[in-house]
Formats: sequence, C-alpha cells, structure tokens
Amino acid sequence: MLLALRVLLAVVFVGSLTFTTAAAQTSTCRFVLGFATLDSLIPNVVGNCVTNEGFNPANGDSLQFTTNGLLVWRKSDNFTAFTDGSETWVNGPFAIQQRANNQRFFWEANPDGLAIIPTPVSGDRCHTAGLALTVNSVDAGAGNVFGTFGFTNQLDVSCTFFGFPGAGLRDANDNPMPTNVVRDGGPFMSNPPATTVAVPAHGRAQFLVHWEQVPVGGETTCPVSTSLAVIPPDEFVPLLVPIQIRACGGGRLDISAVQPVG
Repeated sequence: MLLALRVLLAVVFVGSLTFTTAAAQTSTCRFVLGFATLDSLIPNVVGNCVTNEGFNPANGDSLQFTTNGLLVWRKSDNFTAFTDGSETWVNGPFAIQQRANNQRFFWEANPDGLAIIPTPVSGDRCHTAGLALTVNSVDAGAGNVFGTFGFTNQLDVSCTFFGFPGAGLRDANDNPMPTNVVRDGGPFMSNPPATTVAVPAHGRAQFLVHWEQVPVGGETTCPVSTSLAVIPPDEFVPLLVPIQIRACGGGRLDISAVQPVG
C-alpha cells in the first residue's frame, strides 16, 4: 500500500512540485515549520525526510516525502497531516488524531461522504463533516445584495445548529480576501436572538448574508470574490461555495444566525 501510494503521488506531482531532483537525491533535506512540529510529535511514525518540502500549484498544498510516507499541509484548512498510505495522523484542533484514510473526523470537510468518526449521534451539533453548503438565492437592488445560503444535513440522523456561521471571502486562488463579518448587522439588526435549530436527517437550515456593492467612503473599487468560505457555528473548518461577491466597505458581510427553512 505504501509503495503504491508513493508511486502514484510521484507520477501525479513530479511535474509540478517545486523541489528538484537534486534535492531529492541529497541527504541534506530537513523538516521545517509545521512539518518539523509534526515530526517532533510522532518521529517514529513520520520517519526521515527523503525530499525537501514542495508545493502543488494545483491546490496550494505543501508536500514532503519521508521514508514512511507523505507529509501534507492542507491549504483548505491550514492543518498538517502525515499518511502512510492507509492511515493518517492529523495535527488539528484536538492535537494529533489518527484515522483511516477512508474516514474523516467530524470537524473535517467531507465532500466524498466518507465514514465520520466518532459516529454521529442523533441530536448532536451539526458538524462540518456531515454538511453541504449551497447558495439558494441572490437578490439585488439599489446597491444592496441579499444572499440566502443553505446547510444540508447529509446524515441519516438529526443534528442541531445554534448561533452564527463564520465567513471569509476567497479569491480565484482560494486565498483569503479582506472580510468584515458583522453578526445581525445592517438590515438584520432587528432580528430576534439566535435559537436552536433542529435539522432532521437530510433536512436543511439557512442563513442570510447582506453586502453593499457600491463603494463607500474613499473606496474607488471593491474586490470581487470567487467563493465564500463558511464555518458552521462552533466548528473549525470551512465549507466552500462558488459565488462572486463584490462586498464594499472593506469586505463587510452582515450575517444572520442560522434559521429554519420556511
């Protein structure tokens, strides 16, 4: 399994990674930054470096081969991980955690619908790994734009939301753009307080976002996003949805609490 993994990754990334053949053939490679931290925590698992760190321009991830597998810095969630081909060790919000490659922790994004650990329990908080994010509608008028975004519970058990999602504008390279999230700001100032929203299995909830697309103050132009990164309430990792948002006022987004649909 490990040999197959390394051969596959070598074929996929050999033309795009920035480390060179000469670096891979020397014994002067080293671990730095997050990879050095992960190696210090699980040195017998990681093994010795084989190459220096390199980047995959296709997704912005950082990669480094070792004698036991592959180190990865994931741009999507800013966490480092090591895989030996069948198991993965992630240095995430709960320190080092180990899982199989065909599993995902509850706090990870899970677009492939893999098994979640621990197993979801009915009535628990809606976690990132069990959710999908969509743009339900966008309405504009007089320089103001309102977007309705939906969370879909992908699980066979119910879950609950309470509070406000986090949000960040992203550019075409998935890099963060200036964003100023205001909870119940602007047109949502008179909204009632956040309440617990129960979502049945495969059910939906929603939240609203308002932004102004007319420059204010000394602004002459307002950057336009390619996507929006949304962190569900009390979670750690964002879900991404493609959408062009021209948010003036320093990237201000007025956001409502999560609400029931209908």
